[in-house]
This record gives sequence, structure tokens and C-alpha cells, in this order.
Amino acid sequence: MNGVTMDVSQDFLFYTSASSSQAYIFTPDPDKGAQRVASNVKTTVIEGDVYVGVLQEFSSWARQLIKVYNNDNTHIEFDWIIGPLDITDGGKEVITRFTTPLKTNSTFYTDSNGREMLKRVRNYRPDYDYTNEQPVAGNYYPITSKIVIRDEAAGLELAVLNDRAQGGSSIEDGDVELMIHRAIRDNDRFGLDEIEYDHGIVVRGKHYLVVGPISGDGEKSLAAIERDIAQRKMLLPWVFITDQDVSGRLQNLQFSNMKSPLDDNVHILTLEPWKDGILLLRLEHVLEKDEDANLSKEVTVDLSDLFTAFTVDELQEMTLAGNIPIEENVRLRWPGSSPPKSPLAVSDLKIVLAPMQIRTFLAKVTYN
Repeated sequence: MNGVTMDVSQDFLFYTSASSSQAYIFTPDPDKGAQRVASNVKTTVIEGDVYVGVLQEFSSWARQLIKVYNNDNTHIEFDWIIGPLDITDGGKEVITRFTTPLKTNSTFYTDSNGREMLKRVRNYRPDYDYTNEQPVAGNYYPITSKIVIRDEAAGLELAVLNDRAQGGSSIEDGDVELMIHRAIRDNDRFGLDEIEYDHGIVVRGKHYLVVGPISGDGEKSLAAIERDIAQRKMLLPWVFITDQDVSGRLQNLQFSNMKSPLDDNVHILTLEPWKDGILLLRLEHVLEKDEDANLSKEVTVDLSDLFTAFTVDELQEMTLAGNIPIEENVRLRWPGSSPPKSPLAVSDLKIVLAPMQIRTFLAKVTYN
């Protein structure tokens, strides 16, 4: 994958819940480590025109389909179904774990709400002396879009992209784990009523595994490739089905509102009607500073001839929420803080985006 061969194993395991592991608290039983869901896995190979896959059945409540797409070797897809969990013998907190030979030096990276990546060091906090009272739960972090481990000496990276917010960590060097389901038997009474014991919940989700050199494929860094996969997989267009008689009368079977594609580091975050003749438009730069040698730079988007259905006549920049003109926004000044930066001017419908920047506009348009 991405020009690299790496030994990677994946397995489903579960932590047994301690009595203090409840709705808002993850506390695994300290006397029991993570236990494998099954030692014997039933597998079926699937080969088709779109992908080659392996269907795995771990138990009556744990199954998954691993897909390698024939026309895309940038990632491997894990489509899993977990539940209902049997908690007659105690609460269970189910994880998926990826194991690699990477030497990661107790370090891993998690995203901050899908934006910047933050460095994490196991059993360490930068702003206070860490006490290792919870070796598992104390190293868990919220993962909203991606968790990454790197072998800096070998120049290799592994990332797991998730389709929803989950807790995750790297408990051992070279490992990545994400919690995908949990069912507990105790109620902390902190705002949640105790539910009746009935049929458990079944959860289905997807993870996307990416491995490769940190520097990427020569055109993009691996971080840029991961951002591209996240955009394509997490923001898939909705599919609507119509009657055959109606579809037979349709003359135009495809449509694009873009005259030309945007640069790889630019994403239209919002495009929606605001009021007559005005649209709310948000543009974002999807890469961080220094994530990619070429794409982690300022980029200019020319809106004057970008859309097919309408022409942008005027732009007014707004705050991120879209409710206040940016020049009227008054930021709180803390004593000793640096003065706020002046907003960038909008010139000739050309918008400049810095790495990780989101800019919001009200666009006056004429429909073609």
C-alpha cells in the first residue's frame, strides 16, 4: 500500500468493565487485560470487479468485511458489525486493535475535532506530573477523525480513519486501538436513567487503514493522502433512487456545479441559500502547516468563474457563524495579548486561504 509492505494484524478484543465503569467513565477491570473475542475466526474470500474482500466471523456478535478496492491502493476498508453484546457475565467494552512492528517511542497523534493533529505521549502530560493510576483509560483520547502512529527512524506511518467519534489510544508501541461498542451493568446516576435489560444494540461502522512512508508518494505526503481519503469517504454524496419510468425520461444524467476542480487543499465546507440572491459560502484549507511540502501553503481561490449554475457578483466576509460582518466583530482583548490580526481583504473575488483556515462569506449571485 502506498509503495510500502508492512505486517499489520487486526483483531477484536474487549475489556471487562469494573464496577466504576459507567455511562461517562471508562474503567476496565485492572485484574483483566484486553481479551480476544475469538481465537478461531471463520473467513470467506470474496472476489469481484470492484474489490477483493475477506468476510470474517469472530462470534455471534462480531463480524466484519475487509475490502481492498481494485482501483484504489491508498487504503484498506474495515466494515464491521458488533452486537448485541452478551453482558450476563459482566460489562464489555469492545475495541478494534491494529498491531504493527513500528517503533513509536510511546508517541501517537490524535486529531483535534477533525482539524489539527495533536502529539500524545503515553503516561505523560505536558502541564502536570502524571500519575499512572489508570494505565489504559488514562491514555485514552477522543478520536473524531484519525489516530496516527509513526516510526520516525524508518520514515513510516500508520493511520486509522474512523467514521464517528470514538475513544482511542496506543497502549503499546506499534499498536492502535479504538473503542467501537460498550455495554455496562452499572448506572452512575449522573443524568441517565437506568435502562431495562432487553435486546442489546447492534453497531455498524467503518475504519480506513492507511500505511506508507511519511513523505508520501512523491506528489503528496501521507498526511495529504489521508486528508483526501477522509474527504472522499466521510463526505460521500447522498444517493437517491427514482422510478424507472421517470428516470427513462431524464435527459441529463449527471451534473457538476463546478467549471473546474478545486486545488487538492481546498474544500467547499458550506454552500447554501441564505436569502434571495444570496448564498452562504464557506471555504476551508484542509491541511496543516508543514503537513505537505507543496499543499501546506497559502492558496488562492478565484470565485469569478468557478460555478456553472450561477455567477458570484459580490462577496461580504462574515464571522465563522455567518451572522456578523467580520469588520464589525470585536474580539475580547486579554491583558498582555497580541493585537488581533486584521482580516484579509477580498479582492476581485479571489480568496486567499492559509493552512487550516476557514473563511465565511455571503455571496451575492446571479443565476445563469
